[in-house]
Amino acid sequence: MTKPCLPPDDLPSLNPSYRELSWELEEVTGEIFYNNCTPITQELLRQCGWDVTIRNKGLTLVVICPNHDLNWQVLQSIPLFAESLQTLSNTAKIRIYPPPGTGTPMEVMVEDSFL
Repeated sequence: MTKPCLPPDDLPSLNPSYRELSWELEEVTGEIFYNNCTPITQELLRQCGWDVTIRNKGLTLVVICPNHDLNWQVLQSIPLFAESLQTLSNTAKIRIYPPPGTGTPMEVMVEDSFL
């Protein structure tokens, strides 16, 4: 048997009920975040792929931009996303994925986003 390459805290739980509760928490947190956003920001999110994840290192908003125009709009909206996230966590992160094949993801800590 091979030893996992991740530390034990980063490995998924073997308990199915824990995983289900984690998914439910992420779903509810995502709904709260979305409802905290302005209508314009909500429309921007609807045009992108997005999700809220909660791991040992905290809450992360993941936004996947399908094209350059939306990527630019998402980058300009970082302070708005951060403001909505800050009601949920002071240590949240925003990870923005550019269109496929055009670069690497950018990650911003909420406290760093010029609130």
